[in-house]
Amino acid sequence: MQVDQLTGTTVGRYRLRGRLQLLPYASVHRGDSLDGGGAALLWIFGEPYSGALGFQEALQRLAGDPRARGLSGVAQTLEIGGQELPIPLTFLVNEDVPGGFLVSLLQQGRAPGVLATIGTLAQALDEVHRRGLVHGDVQPATVAVGQGGTAVLVGMGIRTVVTRVNPHAAWLNATRGFRPPEGRMDPSPAADRYGLAALTYYLLVGKAPAAEGGIEPPSRIRTQLPPAVDDVLLRALAPDPAIRHRSALEMAQELRLAVSGRRQAAAAPRPAPPPPPAAAGSPSHPWRPAHGGEPAASGTVALVPMEQLEIHPHVRRTGGIVLLSLLVVVAAAVLVLFATGRLYL
Repeated sequence: MQVDQLTGTTVGRYRLRGRLQLLPYASVHRGDSLDGGGAALLWIFGEPYSGALGFQEALQRLAGDPRARGLSGVAQTLEIGGQELPIPLTFLVNEDVPGGFLVSLLQQGRAPGVLATIGTLAQALDEVHRRGLVHGDVQPATVAVGQGGTAVLVGMGIRTVVTRVNPHAAWLNATRGFRPPEGRMDPSPAADRYGLAALTYYLLVGKAPAAEGGIEPPSRIRTQLPPAVDDVLLRALAPDPAIRHRSALEMAQELRLAVSGRRQAAAAPRPAPPPPPAAAGSPSHPWRPAHGGEPAASGTVALVPMEQLEIHPHVRRTGGIVLLSLLVVVAAAVLVLFATGRLYL
């Protein structure tokens, strides 16, 4: 039996339901508490991770850091443990997020609004960083959707631990587009912010930004996007960390202004101070849908519908005025041609 074949078995105090997500290092299930405590998300780790010396303790130290308690927009870690039957495994229990994982919703064409999603995640990340913590893996497979379509970060600290166990795993290269180009493996607030910017790019154009060779402006891929969106995202994804935004929320607010038409395209991004260093001792992998299949980290997903970008009414009103003006001009031209005898009905 493998960790992806545990549906219906008991792990810790939970009876596992169907698998929600299969990652290279873990299988994620929803489970029901046997003592009436309700549902939860369970991350199940098999070999080589569960058998690694100190793996469970590292999970407890990073993913179970007490400083994360009460964080809004971050799924809380409820329990970390291990067991030998039916197979040796380690498990981590997150509070339940009933709406499902973002990557699955994208594959089903049911993605939530981009601006609301990024705004919520930005606020959560900034609060994580203020507490001296780092998520370590911001990308579609670590974002879930809760009540009312609210985005929630899950799996905080997990990638940091599994990377230390297997630092040369092939799957680490599959999500390079969500990792900063400076190539640091250690988690940092700057890497979290870069991951959020890459996630934004992914939601807007349907693919992750290129890991090398330069990032294509998003409006060239999705022509409905205003050019000001290019400025925001190309700054957030700049090779030079000093150019990027000071906080995740600053990027999210500039994005909202750009989409609404209230932010003009800039000639060049302005430099920003370097991000603060990660706290001492602080804590983009491929994903597959629950039914299996090939990793989709570098693939293309269905675009999030434009109506979910929450375009500001000013943009809609301006577009309507332009269209009406064109119709008036065309009608006037037709009347002139008819009056001069150049057009016959």
